[in-house]
Amino acid sequence: MQARNVTGLSTLTSISALMLGVALLATPALAEDEVAGAKGTPVTNRDAPVTLPGNIQQKPVPKIDPASLSRGLEGMDAATAADSMATLSRSADGTESETPASGELRDILNQEVEGSGKSQMSTDRVVVGTDDRVQVTDITQYPLYTVGWLIIQDQKGNYSTCTGTMIGPKSVITAAHCVYDHDNGGWAKDIIFAPAATDAQTAPVGVFEWADANILKGFVTNYDGKNYGSAMPWDLAEIELKEQAGDQVGWMGFRVDDATDLKATIIGYPGDKPEGTMWKVSCDVPPDHFGEQLFWHDCDTFAGSSGSAMWDLNAKGEPSIRGINVAEDDKVNYAVRLTKAYFQFLKDNYK
Repeated sequence: MQARNVTGLSTLTSISALMLGVALLATPALAEDEVAGAKGTPVTNRDAPVTLPGNIQQKPVPKIDPASLSRGLEGMDAATAADSMATLSRSADGTESETPASGELRDILNQEVEGSGKSQMSTDRVVVGTDDRVQVTDITQYPLYTVGWLIIQDQKGNYSTCTGTMIGPKSVITAAHCVYDHDNGGWAKDIIFAPAATDAQTAPVGVFEWADANILKGFVTNYDGKNYGSAMPWDLAEIELKEQAGDQVGWMGFRVDDATDLKATIIGYPGDKPEGTMWKVSCDVPPDHFGEQLFWHDCDTFAGSSGSAMWDLNAKGEPSIRGINVAEDDKVNYAVRLTKAYFQFLKDNYK
C-alpha cells in the first residue's frame, strides 16, 4: 500500500459525549529542560460511547510551499519575537485573553534570536514508500493510553478531529491549527478529548471537556491571510481540561529538543483509517532535517494526525516528546520542534 504523507484534520458532522470523572494524583516535578511523564493507573476498558452519526469527510490539510515558509523567530528581533511568543487563550465560556511572554521566556528568546541562523534544514526530500502504520487495539501499555482523539467544533458548527497527548494531569499538547482555524472563524467553539479511544464508539476512560486552549500569538499575527507557511513555525497549542484525565491515564514527558538524531514514534488518529482508530508508526529523523523551529520527516501520516506527538526515549529510557506533527508539502511532513522557548511556553501554561 502506498502511504499518503499528509497531516491535518478530518471532518465530522455531529457529536455527543459522555463525561466521566477521575481521581487525584500529584502534579509532576519540572526539570530545567525536561518534564517527566507518569504512567497513571492501569487502563480498564469500559464503554463510554462517542456517537459519530453521518458521513465522514476530510478537511483540507495544512499545506505549505517551502519557498514561502516563514523564517519564524530567526527572522525577528528580540522584541518582535517576544511579542509573537505571548500566549493567546480562549476559555470554554468564550473568554479570550492575552498573556505576555514570561521573563524566563524573554531571556531564552534573547539567547535564541542572537544565536539564530546556525541550523539549516537539508534541501533533500524523501518520498514515502510503503505504509508502515500499525493499528493499536491494546491500549493497556504506557504511553499508548496517554494519546487521545481530539474532537473540535469550529465557529461555523463543523466538527473536525486531531490528535492530542496528555503531558500533565490536565494538559494536552497538540497543534495550534487544531484549536484555531484562520479560515473558519478563528478559535474553536468546543473541544473534547477521548484518551485511549480505539474506535468511534469506545472511549475506555471516558471523554473530557476543555477548560481553555492556549496558543502562541505569532500563529495569529504572522498569518498573511493565504499561506499557512507564514504561521506554521508557531503551530503549537496546549489545551487545559476541566478534569484531571492524567490521573487516570498518566501523561507523557516532554523535553527541549536538541536537534540530534530522532528515532521518532507517532501515535495518532489518521482519517484514511476506520474512524476513531489509533495507529502507530516510527521513522528516523537525522540531524540535517532540523531547522531553527521545525524539522521535516517521512513518517506515514494522514489527515487527523495533526497534533500528534513525535517522541523517543530519554536518557532514562522513558518516552519523551520532542516535536509536534503539523503539516506537509508535496513530498514530506513537518513538525514543530520543542525548542527551549517553546518548552518554556508549555511550562508557563502547564496544568
